[in-house]
Amino acid sequence: MYSARTVARRLSSPLQDTGCLINTTLVIRRFTINSVHRKRLRFDRGSGEALWSNTHRPLRGLRKREPSARAVEVPADQLSAEERTAVIVEELGNVQIQTKEPEFGSFLRSVILALNRGLQTSKDVAPIVGSLHRSFLERGRSELRAQIKYAYYGYLANQRFTKTNLEDQAKLADLRYPAEWYPATREIQRTIHLHVGPTNSGKTYHALQRLEQAESGVYAGPLRLLAHEVYTRLNARGKPCHLVTGDERHMIEGDVSMRSCTVEMVPITEDVDVAVIDEIQMIGHEERGWAWTQAVMGLKAKELHLCGEERTVPLIKELAAAMGDDLLIHHYKRLSPLKTMSTSLRGDLDNLRKGDCVIAFSKVSIHRLKEDIERTTGKRVAVIYGSLPPEIRAQQAALFNDQNNDYDILVASDAIGMGLNL
Repeated sequence: MYSARTVARRLSSPLQDTGCLINTTLVIRRFTINSVHRKRLRFDRGSGEALWSNTHRPLRGLRKREPSARAVEVPADQLSAEERTAVIVEELGNVQIQTKEPEFGSFLRSVILALNRGLQTSKDVAPIVGSLHRSFLERGRSELRAQIKYAYYGYLANQRFTKTNLEDQAKLADLRYPAEWYPATREIQRTIHLHVGPTNSGKTYHALQRLEQAESGVYAGPLRLLAHEVYTRLNARGKPCHLVTGDERHMIEGDVSMRSCTVEMVPITEDVDVAVIDEIQMIGHEERGWAWTQAVMGLKAKELHLCGEERTVPLIKELAAAMGDDLLIHHYKRLSPLKTMSTSLRGDLDNLRKGDCVIAFSKVSIHRLKEDIERTTGKRVAVIYGSLPPEIRAQQAALFNDQNNDYDILVASDAIGMGLNL
């Protein structure tokens, strides 16, 4: 038996002492792709094969396909199938060299063999080969390492879990029937009140009136500001209420059955008489919509009041039918008219009147406008924007709403478009 160093040295020229000539290039490729196993290589003097020292298996089928210069430079979707395979084999070979896990190395070897065999791939490895080609086409070479690790985890799961285990996992991952997600809630016969209408139409006001009349309840809104406003309102009217948001918790001592929270913090395990979910149209939000879905389907409330835009009606009808809940729809109209002026201020801040609001879209612009308006008109200006703490925003809104002070103008961001009463 020869050491790996001896094999490498003798491969530099034909091996005359073995009694045969060796295909030097072929053996170098075999040696390179399995360099992680250098201490295990055995050189067979009779056959000229590089063998595993512990298993005596020839390393057949592990020829390393060298990608052409074109394969390196040309985008994956412009390469032929053979050129893509060469690049994938090379990348997996690099991973195999670096791995220290024997089981992962064995898995990589089987995948490389499958790639080299092409159409003769076994049915167990064929999906992995296909996924590697798809990943290479869609995301390039950098994705191959992540994809082979993902495939390895799947391979281990299939090897170590029984058929019953996999069937149970499939049932848990089946999200096609959302009405079945909350079986405890489905046992309650709920009545859903859907309050729809434009801004300043009174829909949330009517829902909150019902909440104030209830013995127990919860309010869920999209903003800390809204949750804080309802928390303050209920406590001021003698209804002890907790405040729970992602950033703060104000827990009232004693027996408290009311809670005001952001929608992500909804307590879906508690039984309540009335629940109010504000801005229900955000159920379609790409990042936060899950929280509205969870609240609508999971809240254990006898009465569920949803407030939002008219466009949510078809979706809520379908959800209510799927869950077996009764649905009542209340339509509202705007209480005060909204008109567009025929002329602009033409940049003259002196044309601003008491009760006007100027909208800007950055904190810097808001503070600059505040200074310009106060300097030009002599009037005091309140400011509201999203990153202000809820208490400060509520305070600024109260200053603007108060007719008996000199805060006559408001400069704000689009944050005032959701839930502030001005």
